[in-house]
Amino acid sequence: MNLADLMNELADDVDTRSMPDPDRVRRIGDEVRRRHRSRLAVGAAVVVAVAVSAAAALAARDPRSAPEPVRPVEGVRVVRTVDIPGSGAAFVGDGSLWVVDMAGGRLTDDRTAPAGDLYQLDPESGEVLDRIPGAVGGWPAVGGGAVWLSTAAGDLDVLTRVDLTTHEVTRISTSHPRTLPHGVAVVGDTLWVASYGTGELLLMDTDSFAVRRRIHLGGQPSDQAPQGLVTDGSSVWVSDDKGVVTRFDGATGTVTSRLELPAHEVRLDGIDARGILYANAVRGNTVFEIVTGAGGAPDEIGRELPLTPEVDSMLGGLTLGAGAMWVATLNPDDLVRVDAESFEVTGRTPLAGLDHESNVPVAIAATHDAVWVRIDGKVVELAP
Repeated sequence: MNLADLMNELADDVDTRSMPDPDRVRRIGDEVRRRHRSRLAVGAAVVVAVAVSAAAALAARDPRSAPEPVRPVEGVRVVRTVDIPGSGAAFVGDGSLWVVDMAGGRLTDDRTAPAGDLYQLDPESGEVLDRIPGAVGGWPAVGGGAVWLSTAAGDLDVLTRVDLTTHEVTRISTSHPRTLPHGVAVVGDTLWVASYGTGELLLMDTDSFAVRRRIHLGGQPSDQAPQGLVTDGSSVWVSDDKGVVTRFDGATGTVTSRLELPAHEVRLDGIDARGILYANAVRGNTVFEIVTGAGGAPDEIGRELPLTPEVDSMLGGLTLGAGAMWVATLNPDDLVRVDAESFEVTGRTPLAGLDHESNVPVAIAATHDAVWVRIDGKVVELAP
């Protein structure tokens, strides 16, 4: 039985959990958090930004070199399926797996908050630790003692902060008139916010949310609006619509490097322990390496990896962990394993439950020993 068949079977038969009521979830969460927090080491975490939705109609473009055929993903098994309503982002941070139910982007009946929820899971046991109402969004990041989400529900268009200790939810308007942020990065007590609508980077205080500085990149008409942010805890990298990736000193806001990728509308996927930054075009199927400069050296463009032969395919998500880089592609709807050292595809398998023609979203996240695939109505854990 292949991985796709296993995923379908597990969706119906194996370890599928319906959501308990919030009070029971909180009690379970308190018990498991006490058990696991004692062994969590405090350190800088790399947050992988994940794209969680894709357009079905894409403009055709000339392909690069077509990828070579590869064998199916071997040695990976489906461990469990956890039933979580709806669809949305999935990401790892502060020792937990976080899964968003966007609830279709709806607001509550009184139109004061998003109708969806943020679920916290223990990645070791798969137990649901908490369900946090109204904490939804994309471009997720974890840092500064909080989860950060860019929330587009109804007409809110705000930045959502979830305190990691209390799970208190705070919504922050980052521009007037309100526009949707395109992600954040936290360096010390400074919150970097990509304000796509205004073409700015906002440097805000993580506690008061006061704007300390504005760095103007360029508005949407000039194609320089910021698409996303990644940090290693010291530097901050920002991508824009023109494919330019700029590195800033996270403490001073000084530009320390700038390079242009051979693509437009570039989003940053994450940075690994070697200092290799990964990026992809929003409407493309190629992953780019960026070799970040040490000791003040400029960043350089590394290797390119086309993941599919189809010119109208694109990436649904990318994550680092479980001994590899894992990518979800749309058209074909596959899970692809990439060896980070050789930068070669080492396996691929169909992703059950996806349908790129119907805009079925997907998100993926990884710990050191497992990959989690988020599709409509559930999240599936895969492990060696």
